[in-house]
Amino acid sequence: MRTAGLGEWLKAKDPGLVAVKRSARVSLATCIGFYFSRYVLDDTQMATFAAFGCIALGALSEVTGKPWQRTKTYAIALLASMILVTLGTVLAVNTWAAAAGMLVVGFLIAYAGVGGPRVVGAATGLQLLYILPSFPPYAPEALGSRLIGVTIGIGLLAVADRVLWPPPVPTSFRHRLADVVQAVRARLVAVLEADEQPAAQSEVASSLRLSTIPPLQRPTGPGRRDRAAMQASTLLRGVEARVAALESLTDQHHLPIRSHQGARLLDVTVRSLGKSADALEGGPSSDPTEVEAALSGYVQGRESLAGIAEIDHNVQIRLRAAVVLEELAVWTRDLAVATKIIRDGRAPAPATRSITEPFWYANRSALTLWFVRFRGHFTPRSVFFQNAVRLGLGLAVARIVAGEFDLSHGFWVLLATLTLMRTSVVATRAALVPAFLGTVAGGLAAALILALAGANSVVYGVAFPFILVVALAAGPILGPLVGQATFTLVVAFLFAQMAPVSWRLAEVRVTDVVLGGLLGAVIGLLVWPRGARGEMRRAAKVTLHTAADDLQATVRSLTHRAGATNDSLDSAGVAMHFLILADSTYAQYRSELRSTADKVDWLAVLGLANEAVRGGQALRRTHGAAGPLPWPRVADDLEELAGGTADQLREVADLVSSRTAESQAAAKVDEFSVYSWLATSEARQVAHRDADPASSVRVLDIWGWLAGVSFDGRSTAASVTGSHADDQVTDKSTSR
Repeated sequence: MRTAGLGEWLKAKDPGLVAVKRSARVSLATCIGFYFSRYVLDDTQMATFAAFGCIALGALSEVTGKPWQRTKTYAIALLASMILVTLGTVLAVNTWAAAAGMLVVGFLIAYAGVGGPRVVGAATGLQLLYILPSFPPYAPEALGSRLIGVTIGIGLLAVADRVLWPPPVPTSFRHRLADVVQAVRARLVAVLEADEQPAAQSEVASSLRLSTIPPLQRPTGPGRRDRAAMQASTLLRGVEARVAALESLTDQHHLPIRSHQGARLLDVTVRSLGKSADALEGGPSSDPTEVEAALSGYVQGRESLAGIAEIDHNVQIRLRAAVVLEELAVWTRDLAVATKIIRDGRAPAPATRSITEPFWYANRSALTLWFVRFRGHFTPRSVFFQNAVRLGLGLAVARIVAGEFDLSHGFWVLLATLTLMRTSVVATRAALVPAFLGTVAGGLAAALILALAGANSVVYGVAFPFILVVALAAGPILGPLVGQATFTLVVAFLFAQMAPVSWRLAEVRVTDVVLGGLLGAVIGLLVWPRGARGEMRRAAKVTLHTAADDLQATVRSLTHRAGATNDSLDSAGVAMHFLILADSTYAQYRSELRSTADKVDWLAVLGLANEAVRGGQALRRTHGAAGPLPWPRVADDLEELAGGTADQLREVADLVSSRTAESQAAAKVDEFSVYSWLATSEARQVAHRDADPASSVRVLDIWGWLAGVSFDGRSTAASVTGSHADDQVTDKSTSR
């Protein structure tokens, strides 16, 4: 009965026994490599690096994906490890050389996290494999044994990963995308067929939020497929938002969609969504040309809406529906392009050097895309850069302290700094307490065992596999306190087999962990101590201000003000740069411990910035080649509307960056409305001009975009002053 109860408890704590199987797999590979090197070849250096090679990449790292992807990750990690072990061995000649190397290597490995989740997953393990050889004794003659040991350890780990209880393959992001596309398609079919809709529609695209997906499964790499996957998720939120708008028009205003002139365009849109879903599941590539052709025909027909005698309520509904249908088709067309890139790796795209174009990356080389990502985040305003500087400095200082004070087993100091330092002081402090308590408890237990067993290495050799299995499973199942306690026993039993030890080894372990954790906390207190939480307000403010500048430049460009085109492209590039930095800041913000007092809906704030920047991007694609507007007064009005909408964005920026002006800023945002322009004589003038219906459509598209940004600006301000938590607000449409 007790055994059955323990099994049920374990399954509840560890569904699928994933942690237990991983612990057994890594422990077996570690023990084979360690025992073979230590007791068969009698090489302690080889044994040490074989054991820590397995522990570094198997326990301190996260390697996920399909089997071939995991094997590839281990192969690349092995090559990197050999370079790091060699460099660490060479620089161990003195403390300052080792510390300088620690600063550079620590920064580079941490900063390499901009390359995506697979790099992030292996980063901690790779850091350890540089730390380990950078301590005395300075033994360049042992380099061969060390490299062989690392090769044995990682090689055994890669083999065990394939044959011993292989980890489950996570649900791919492609499959998630396909499910959401099918769900949105079904929702659109229901609208088209005038089926009765449920009272409340859930937003299925919200399941693609990065906050709902484990960090190592997010498509955040710099490659074409990952970029296309992220763009597809953004497009899907836009598609779903427009489907919801159609539902509103049909339910509240009884708009007959099936008899609407856009019904054929909707039919093509439905087919394209189905083909995109099939392509994501491995079917034929999606083809955007059918939607493009239907869209062109629809736009020509839509121009006839401009030649109306009077803009009454019914005509306003028709104009709104026309804008919604066109946007829905545009997003669906771009979704087809994105899914084609995800499936095939490339897609036909116009040659461009500007990241302001939606698919600028479609035919770029992998090397170019990596360079663009690394260069874009090489700024103190990037959380990746901040994290890398913080960790590099922490490891370098810890190495200097350990070297200058000649601490025995000084690499434990750096291991503690590496594993306990977080991206903010709040998170680091939360990690320190259980780590210290666990290390003290494990140290007391280790001291007792070492005192009783003495120098009898047989005891430690027999006990080592069992305590290793428990230690590697304890952290995920029982928490960091138990994990630290059992890992302290692991390192004591490991080193007791290398050389004679006493109970003082446990004392050294406790001292080193406490010192390493405190050093990490001090560095974290001095270097961007608030992490992404502190950066989020500044990033949102700068992003919204640059988005406001870009919005005004876009309208000037589309109305052909003198010299506006180049200004629009420049402002778009700046806005996209800050938007990318803000997105990465938000992703880290969601992973940090946060104060409950911070109620700003950052997701809505970023959605507002995306709508302003990417909406302007879409308009430039659609109307960028058109000539000047034939109505100078209308161009003036649009520019004035753009100024008012941009001021709203700036006011929201000030609102979210400083709580002291909340009530005043919110009131100012609520005062301005772009919707009233539709009833002005200038708007009627546009509608009456049959001579240039294409320009009328352009004006209405610009107006519709400004109206959407204005509405979302007021909604975002209300969410801040109303203290709605960001976890409770659904994603907004952000891109065409």
